[in-house]
Amino acid sequence: MEFKFDPKQPYQQEAIASVVDLFEGQPVDADALEIKLEGTLPTPGGQQALDIAGEVGAVGNNLLLDDEALLQNLQAVQDRNGLEVVSELAGDALDFDIEMETGTGKTYVYLRTIFELAQKYNFRKFVILVPSTPIKEGVTTSIKLMAKHFQDLYAEPFDATVYSGSSAEEVQSFATSTSVQIMVMSIHALRGDKNSRVIHQTRDKLNGLRPIDYLKATHPVVIMDEPQNMESLLSQSAVGELDPLCTLRFSATHRKTRNVVYRLDPVDAHDLGLVKQIVVAEAVQQGADAAPYVRLEHVRNDKGFVARMELAVRKESDGSIERKSVNVKNGQDLAVVTKNSAYEGWRLNELSIEPESVEIFPHGWLNAGESIGGSNDSIYREMIRETIREHLRKETMLRPHGIKVLSLFFVDKVASFLGEGYDNSTASGDFVKWFDELLVEERAKSRQWAAILPLDPVDYRRAYFSVLKGKKGQNDTFKDTSGTTKADDDAYELIMRNKAKLLDQDEPVRFIFSHSALREGWDNPNVFQICALREMGEAAERRQTIGRGLRLPVNQSGERVPDQGIAQLTVVANESYREFADSLQREYRESGVSIGLVRVGEFAKIMTVDDTTGEEKRLGFAGSKLIWDELVERSFLDKEGKVTANFRPETLGFTLGPKPDFFWPQDDMIQVMLDCRIERMVKTQRKRVARKLNKEIYTSPWFEDFWRTISQRTTYRVSLDREQVIAEAVDKIKAEQPIHPLRVQVTRAGVKLVRGGTKTRETATRSAELAGAYQLPDIISELQEATSLTRKTLVDVLTRSGKLNEFIGNPNDFIAMVKRHLLNVVAASVQEGVQYEKVGGYVYELRELQADGAEARDLFMDRVYEVTSFESSNANGKTDFNYIQIDSDGAEAPERKFAELLDSREDVKFFMKLPGKFKIETPVGPYNPDWAIIKQEDGENRIYMIRETKSTLDESKRRPTENAKIKAAGEHFKQLGIGSAEVSGYAVSTPGNWNLG
Repeated sequence: MEFKFDPKQPYQQEAIASVVDLFEGQPVDADALEIKLEGTLPTPGGQQALDIAGEVGAVGNNLLLDDEALLQNLQAVQDRNGLEVVSELAGDALDFDIEMETGTGKTYVYLRTIFELAQKYNFRKFVILVPSTPIKEGVTTSIKLMAKHFQDLYAEPFDATVYSGSSAEEVQSFATSTSVQIMVMSIHALRGDKNSRVIHQTRDKLNGLRPIDYLKATHPVVIMDEPQNMESLLSQSAVGELDPLCTLRFSATHRKTRNVVYRLDPVDAHDLGLVKQIVVAEAVQQGADAAPYVRLEHVRNDKGFVARMELAVRKESDGSIERKSVNVKNGQDLAVVTKNSAYEGWRLNELSIEPESVEIFPHGWLNAGESIGGSNDSIYREMIRETIREHLRKETMLRPHGIKVLSLFFVDKVASFLGEGYDNSTASGDFVKWFDELLVEERAKSRQWAAILPLDPVDYRRAYFSVLKGKKGQNDTFKDTSGTTKADDDAYELIMRNKAKLLDQDEPVRFIFSHSALREGWDNPNVFQICALREMGEAAERRQTIGRGLRLPVNQSGERVPDQGIAQLTVVANESYREFADSLQREYRESGVSIGLVRVGEFAKIMTVDDTTGEEKRLGFAGSKLIWDELVERSFLDKEGKVTANFRPETLGFTLGPKPDFFWPQDDMIQVMLDCRIERMVKTQRKRVARKLNKEIYTSPWFEDFWRTISQRTTYRVSLDREQVIAEAVDKIKAEQPIHPLRVQVTRAGVKLVRGGTKTRETATRSAELAGAYQLPDIISELQEATSLTRKTLVDVLTRSGKLNEFIGNPNDFIAMVKRHLLNVVAASVQEGVQYEKVGGYVYELRELQADGAEARDLFMDRVYEVTSFESSNANGKTDFNYIQIDSDGAEAPERKFAELLDSREDVKFFMKLPGKFKIETPVGPYNPDWAIIKQEDGENRIYMIRETKSTLDESKRRPTENAKIKAAGEHFKQLGIGSAEVSGYAVSTPGNWNLG
């Protein structure tokens, strides 16, 4: 399989742009500029800064922006990304944090960021630091897989090497090459002194210098992958020895944050559909005779010996059993403490501080962190059965898509798998025996299941454990490990070597057994089931476990499949859905992720329009905080961000109260608050439904006529009034504040480029304006590429603006300003001048609709409307599916109310929710309308209608791009001739006016 990479993922482009924009204003010809300035403004300190680079012949990175300019850039990036805006740069070095949830393409983002930085600022040297050998192997593999993709995108020659102490001389070519250089290095190679690390030792082949000297001479951009594992003082000082231009820290879980530039946390990832939906299948024993469970958390002796234990406690409210942490003293009867008769005869006999442990009669000693009971063999057996069932169901559903299904079992100990055996074929543990028996039993229940997995069960399973090498002539053995030690590397490397092979349909292995939750880096995209055959008790256990299967699946062509009806990860857990969700939420919070809470910056990405410029932009952090504070004041949120009982959007006429004197987009705010719930991320299997298709409808003549009419393709052209575009652009450019010229400040640290002036508090500083000191960029070509306007139009705009002197003084900032205004003017003009005409072909072929409609999909009750008038096999049925997917929550959501109306109206012969693939082209991007309807009048006349559901008809309350798409769609469907004289073919429907005639 050859993986394919989509270069147009918006969230990845945002992450890349967030890093690239930190250096806005940095000249692309910084190398030549600095050399020239060193000659015109000599300074001993600046000359010394070039000495080591000159000695080794290094071609390095030069950052000419000062901290003030970098801070301004950082603040702008943070505000647009909804992050708290800092008042100063954190730390002594330029450290920037990029937080991306597991499975969202973190490695792709930082590798592509390298090429963007090289292209825009001519940065050439990059060092990728990783905490371990397995992650280093994973990064190296990713570079190989993505090499052609990046070459096609950038046509930029580059070399990627892996640093090795045995061939340390490779640093010379890294330092002296003029092409983009990427070096992957383990932090262990960098840490330590000259006696323990080759990188600190002088080498004859390096002219008596150390490898570290060559690296630091280039001032590399250092990229840290999983930096939370490199937070020790020794590691941090080692990174500093590279003398990096800056450090970019990429992780899903930063332990310590510096200057955060981008955050894509689990809430964002699930909301954007970038990872699989988590579904919990419960396997718990019910009733008063539930097996007793004991987990020792800790022992304290503050005011007498007390053991903190997690026990199965009976709730007084309803008599049900729940696990709860309670304090137990010496001699207490656990049946009395828990009010649970299952503990009859269990007593705490003795407590110890060192080591923390307790003796429980009649079961013996239990150490802190250990547990007994909780899940007996029958529960584990049913968990395996449920995993197999789910696997067979998914295999049946996804094989036609070319998607191989994998299931992952995490076991408590190696013996549970191997038993008396020594490898996969001789394994005889309980889990293996149950798996083999249950696979044979379950597939026998369906001919289809038996046909897709016909081989012996042993062919479909494989285990990955740490290996103890046997002596000559003896078999290797396996050992129990924690999952966090070096001893786990061999298990990790085994599964890494088979990562791609496991995705091949011809490879029979589909069920993987492992001892631990594995580590960062092993996240196979086609893991659809995870079964934890052990107690989930350790910190972050659930998050680590589900992290192994969150990536979106790929098909046999290597393409990602983001469809949420397919991309679902089922976790088979030995606890209830609510317990799992609550515990997962707690684990995320402990790691700093606010799941289930509305964060202060939660509303920052809501789009608004700048009153002055008319530019569409994100609200930003400051605006989000105003909204958040007001919601707390109105008691819809508490001070932690938890939604209160006052927030009841499902009730008729619900409102967040009167509009304050600032931006208050109520509908968007309500949806944001709904999307923050833990239920959006984690769903129970009990609420899952499978949609049914009425196949007869898609093959009926009346539907074929309807579909071919509404899905005809059109093309559009845009007529612009040249003089109007020039006049509006000139007015906006003239209204801009003056752009200050660039100035150079020369100090003992070397040359620094400053926007708008110099710092005056430093001593021994000289400064000078740069106007005329370097070659200006081709402003016309850059603007033409961005706007598609003619060169003559652009020349007229620039000359009439009267501001070309600002371009000479500060070209980068001036081009960015002009480009922004031109794009806004063009976008506004496009809305008014668009014209459509029919062409051959269809936007979505009927045969595609029929094929896609027949595909099995899973939906969840909170996001569907159940059709009351559905007929499963009638060509005159009222709609195509029994469940209609709704894009927003709440009983009062416009889509749901509209679906109810269409379902109940007698004059609506047919209605359907248009599939996501049904898209028409508009000047502001593809557009997918909501509904297609056939209305019947006088028993005969059929009126075809397309409707878009919105909460309001007031254009001022919608984003400009929404209005532009609606206007363009109206012109498109007008050309198709649908509708009637009385009823528009295309219109917006709202609860106040459904526009059905």
